[in-house]
Amino acid sequence: MLRHLWSRMQRSLSSRLIISHVAVTIMVLAIALGISNITFRNYLVGSQVKNLATQGQTLARVMQRYFAGTLYRPDAVYLIHLVQGSLNDRVYVVDNIGEIIMETGNSRLPAAPWSRSILSRVLVKGQEFQGVLEGAGKAPEATAGIPVIVNGQVAGGIFLEAPLSTSNQTATSLTGLLLVGEAIAIVMAGFLAYGFSKRLTRPLVSLRQSVSRMGIEEQEQTHAEVEGPQEVRDLAQEFNRMSDRIHMQMMQLRKESDVRDTLLAHVAHDLRTPLTSIRGFLEAIRDHMVDGPGRDRAVEVAWEETLRLKRLVDRLLAATRIQSGAGKKNPVHVMTWIETTLERVTPLIKETGHSLVWKQRDDAVILAIEDYLVEALINVIDNAAKWGRAGTPITIDSVLGEEGRTIAISVKDQGPGISQDVLPHIFERFVTGDKARKGSSGLGLSIVHEVMEQHQGYVTAKNDPEGGAVITMTLPVFDVSA
Repeated sequence: MLRHLWSRMQRSLSSRLIISHVAVTIMVLAIALGISNITFRNYLVGSQVKNLATQGQTLARVMQRYFAGTLYRPDAVYLIHLVQGSLNDRVYVVDNIGEIIMETGNSRLPAAPWSRSILSRVLVKGQEFQGVLEGAGKAPEATAGIPVIVNGQVAGGIFLEAPLSTSNQTATSLTGLLLVGEAIAIVMAGFLAYGFSKRLTRPLVSLRQSVSRMGIEEQEQTHAEVEGPQEVRDLAQEFNRMSDRIHMQMMQLRKESDVRDTLLAHVAHDLRTPLTSIRGFLEAIRDHMVDGPGRDRAVEVAWEETLRLKRLVDRLLAATRIQSGAGKKNPVHVMTWIETTLERVTPLIKETGHSLVWKQRDDAVILAIEDYLVEALINVIDNAAKWGRAGTPITIDSVLGEEGRTIAISVKDQGPGISQDVLPHIFERFVTGDKARKGSSGLGLSIVHEVMEQHQGYVTAKNDPEGGAVITMTLPVFDVSA
């Protein structure tokens, strides 16, 4: 169970932050504790050694009278005990050759071996010595050596020894107090780390919740709160931008799915009607139900229905090809584009009883895929032929815009115009003015709209006050000199 709990804590960012904060606190306080312990001990030992040296200097002034012969031994011993007081130290009085002539103080304190260099420094050079030496029991002792100067000559010396147990005990007590304080500090650091980690991870938790909601709440766009540290705020902003892109793509996919379903439904409907007619007439011919003029009429109707199927399939293939955007753009003259289109569409227009009127007003060069432009203009003229009254002209015109940056190609018919409820949706797929009218798939003007968008242009539709509808394609003029 403990292993499971530890594994769970390791997976949690909040727990990791708490553990890392507490671990850093423990390491810092442990280092501080070690440094403090060494500092306390060095300070207390140094203070003890200085106190011994000060006491030794006082005793040296007393023993000056002894070595000068003005103070008797009992009086000297008495004064040493008086200066020494109740201190737990040991005092040696030696002559100038290192012989001990007096010894007072703690008799249980093991004597520290005085080296020849220390004796020479005090008794020969007349210099003080302060330090720590190991006693006979290998226990370190604070020591001090003070020369006794009489008439400018070293007459002897005062050597003092004191155990370091008091300093060590004091340092240990102070270290213990610091350890207790640091334990309290670690606990407080744990609580503070918990609070800080919860505050730091709250934006991440909110972001995780936003991510978990993505894809579930399909109708709503998921956004995360932009809060917390700058790094988390940047992450939340990037997530929101990604969410916006995904939402737009989802909406586009949903729209394309709806269009695809509608396309299949319309294609199925438009294919079923002529196929049913063709099948019915062919069955009548096969079963010899019609003969003579009736048979010829059945063949003619079947032929017309096959042409209708071909036009529908051609429109679907053209829409698919144009939507893919495949092809290379080249400079194209508007006059050449219109002329090529009229050559292809004139035979069909004559069948409908219309005439084409080309004003040939303005010309310009545009950067385009000529086949796509021809297909678009054919669709506009075909639409005008369907809705224009038989025998009326279809007018094509081209007019340069202001400063010659654009050129508009318009096609006007003499039909009833476009109804106001259809006009805003005229360039959408499968939108027709009259659903009962044969030969209208609702793809022609949507293809025109797609071609214009691919060429950075646009197409508009309006009703002429004098009658009929006007479809206008506007394209940017290509700067040949650039």
